[in-house]
Amino acid sequence: MNLRFLCSFLLIGHSFAQDEVSQCNYVGLVKCFINILDEWAWTLYELKENVVTITPDQCEHLKELDKCIKDDLPVAHSCSHSEIVQVSNTVSDLLTHRKDSGSFLRSYYLLTYACSAEGQEILSKHRDCLKSEKIGEMTLSAGTYLSEKFLEHPKQDVCKKVNEKLQQYISALGGLCSKHEAAQLMCQSLKNMFSGLHADRLEGCELDCKIPEDADEESKEEVQLTSDAQDEENLEQQQSEQDALRPADSSSIAFSFFSIVFYVLLR
Repeated sequence: MNLRFLCSFLLIGHSFAQDEVSQCNYVGLVKCFINILDEWAWTLYELKENVVTITPDQCEHLKELDKCIKDDLPVAHSCSHSEIVQVSNTVSDLLTHRKDSGSFLRSYYLLTYACSAEGQEILSKHRDCLKSEKIGEMTLSAGTYLSEKFLEHPKQDVCKKVNEKLQQYISALGGLCSKHEAAQLMCQSLKNMFSGLHADRLEGCELDCKIPEDADEESKEEVQLTSDAQDEENLEQQQSEQDALRPADSSSIAFSFFSIVFYVLLR
């Protein structure tokens, strides 16, 4: 039996108190995540501007996660969406050696638009501009800000508040990199991230990235994604999280799991 799978099996048995009602095969889902992360985790977390730097080859690797998330496996894991996010949080904690480190699925959902046919067309035509305008960094910063500041609103208000902020971003980025390509890349990436990671909070919510008909394409006004201090702090935190999430190689992942299992067995 693969060492990583053995470690995952023992750890999941220790970490999760499986609900009698739940049909989720936690072990199968963790195995799916680990097998894929071994191969390409570093490509997903390598750069804080990965929304604009991701390549078609990396997108193919990204799509492998669809099998885990959409339960397209020889043996179904039968986990709900919330359970999938929960398991991804645990896997992230194990890889980073840090509790509450977040979910590696954050980058997966952020990058799904960039890897779509429409997103790839935008990148192929405007990648240099998107890099120079730092749209990748802005997207990550905005995602952190929205997660921290807007999800605390009452559930009935979250949809309205997030949509209002998305429209502010669209307006502020109007005219960058041709027409509204920068605004679309950023908004659609954030929309997918929120819909994926916070489906429970956004149940019934329609996040809107439509470009207003009267949008001023010449406007390039600055958008304050956060307060200056918070924005800088979020960027630094995001970079440190991505550096921590990026394993050096598959052997380091195996060692990580082995060390934690040793601790569990000795308790």
